[in-house]
Amino acid sequence: MDVVRWPRPKKPTLDELKRMLKSEGLESELYADGPGVKYGRHKHDFDDFVVIVEGKMKIATDEHEWTLGPGDRLDIPANTNHRAEVLGKGDVRYLSAAK
Repeated sequence: MDVVRWPRPKKPTLDELKRMLKSEGLESELYADGPGVKYGRHKHDFDDFVVIVEGKMKIATDEHEWTLGPGDRLDIPANTNHRAEVLGKGDVRYLSAAK
């Protein structure tokens, strides 16, 4: 499990990120969280695909920690314990898809 960085120098648009997920057969939902929002340790019974649209978010498992920015993607396998935190003074907007 590792972060996949946006491969182009220009930040991606929301539509580009949605198309990327859709091309893999994934339907996504857009979420937004304010500064300082934290999600404690939890897990899902499905694979979770998280792609940052704007802002920064830290996502950590029991073994690793990543800081994600616009265009960054992290695929979290089902039943993986993880936690998340919004970084900085602005909101974070992100797409989440499940499989």
